[in-house]
Amino acid sequence: MSNDLKLKNVVVAIDPLESNQYSLKRALKMNDVLDGGINIHLFISLEMDKLHKMHDTFELSCDGEWFNELVKPMVDAGIDYTSEVIWTDAWHRSIAETCKKYDADLVIISDFATEDGRTDLTPSKWSLLRASVCPVLIVHPQSTLTRNTILSAVNMQTDNPRYVEFNEKILNYSELLATKYGAEKHVVNGYEDGMEYPDRAKLLRDTNTKQENLHIKQGGPRAIISEVATEIEADIVVIGTLARSGIMAAMRGNKSERIIRELKCDVMVLN
Repeated sequence: MSNDLKLKNVVVAIDPLESNQYSLKRALKMNDVLDGGINIHLFISLEMDKLHKMHDTFELSCDGEWFNELVKPMVDAGIDYTSEVIWTDAWHRSIAETCKKYDADLVIISDFATEDGRTDLTPSKWSLLRASVCPVLIVHPQSTLTRNTILSAVNMQTDNPRYVEFNEKILNYSELLATKYGAEKHVVNGYEDGMEYPDRAKLLRDTNTKQENLHIKQGGPRAIISEVATEIEADIVVIGTLARSGIMAAMRGNKSERIIRELKCDVMVLN
């Protein structure tokens, strides 16, 4: 595991339109678990995507009483925090700039999910996943605060340098989480061509995984990652997505996004 990895400076996205701030609950749990706690910065902002969708049907009032109630758990726990209120029509760019400003190791966002439990992120949040300079943790409302099982989704057959780097980052962050939370690390590696079955012994060595925790499946990434995550009751899945810009950044529906939509647990996305 890389000694450079850390989860100390954490930016937490707060949505004033929602009554439950799942992202903040996850940050508070991280503060309890990680050595020396974490530095929390609250990014309080409305997403224009949601406002436009709601039209004139919303009523919003965020006064001092609302803010005091929001930060009360941190005050009670003696946690130092900072905060900012941003009004922006480019939510994803604003929070990305905040992450740079505060040298964030992680940004946590809430997923409020659909009725069937699937991920329901706004366009702004999808844009953040594609452009973030630090890992993004998507907190699913149905996930527990404990971490017992961590799933790393890798493709170890590739020799593409960018994906090799991805695999290393995914495994390193998964190892970090497993160590800090005392959780079991699992690895899923898919393959689509039956003639390209991965070398299991090599995978075990390269991923530093227990025999019983290595899952090699044939099929598309979306199906097999979701299948294994459900099978092992994963608390969090760690995946990678390639950064995109220009026209590509405006496009929806790449493999990583389709995978995230299927999962019903926390997801850490590495860019």
